[in-house]
Amino acid sequence: DLHLSIRRQRQMCIRDRDTTGTVPMPTKPTINDLTTEYSKVQDYKMLTDTTILNSVVFKPLFGDKAAAALRGTIKVIKNSATNASDSEIRSATLTAMNNYFNINNWGFGDTFYFSELSAYIHNQIGEYVSSCVLVPNDPTMKFGDLYEIKCLPYEIFVNAATSNDVLVIAALTPAELQIA
Repeated sequence: DLHLSIRRQRQMCIRDRDTTGTVPMPTKPTINDLTTEYSKVQDYKMLTDTTILNSVVFKPLFGDKAAAALRGTIKVIKNSATNASDSEIRSATLTAMNNYFNINNWGFGDTFYFSELSAYIHNQIGEYVSSCVLVPNDPTMKFGDLYEIKCLPYEIFVNAATSNDVLVIAALTPAELQIA
């Protein structure tokens, strides 16, 4: 797969994680920019091959920068054996999520499965949390609607969650899952 230059990828990832709203969106490269940057690819294709260059589109999940249908709250149940504060647990959860959504872990057109993210969070911060779920923010959606999200062939996921999107709860109840 062809990726944008590492510098552009990092700029776009930083912009998607920007909580201040001050990091400007980098300019999307034109077809001419991509053709120039990846001109050597043409040397390796066969005569009958066609090379199509497209810019990556980052698909933010969960936070305010995500599309309304992709916004959700990560609800974590605090492990009864921990002395960590809710703030520490939210911070640790966000750090785990940012590591999970590292650009190097994803390819174009991948599918996000919340069960994999949940397992990763448990593996990373299991001493703080005993369970975690993802609840859609859209009242017309039901619990589980965000557990599988697909990307288009030119998209890659990025975490847009902030501390406002992680909630530490005491127990999983129908009210917390918004199924009551």
